[in-house]
Amino acid sequence: MKRDESTIKKMSELLRSGAVMLDLACPLCSTPLFRLKSGETVCPTHGVVKVVKTDTEVVEIQAQAVLDRVQALATSRISIIANSLGAESSENSERELLDQLERWLEILERIRRLKLMSVKEERK
Repeated sequence: MKRDESTIKKMSELLRSGAVMLDLACPLCSTPLFRLKSGETVCPTHGVVKVVKTDTEVVEIQAQAVLDRVQALATSRISIIANSLGAESSENSERELLDQLERWLEILERIRRLKLMSVKEERK
């Protein structure tokens, strides 16, 4: 409920600032999109968005959002593990932490490669 109230508040702020509500919805959350005076299209929840016209574009945007969430999760986990490494005294638990760190770093590297591939595809 709180998220809905926050979104509604942002929508009203956009309208008061002169933005125009469009007949398009955000591909990630289905909230109505707004066009700012500058011409940018924004979602009250996600900020500036790319307007998509095909189902394929929707899937690509959703995949990018998933990659962004996993990247944020991996970065958070790496930070937690790095902080734990200094506090651990047991060799076994330190080894386990290093194994976890290696797995999360591999995930980050995969995400980086997937994002690079996506950027190269967009340029074609």
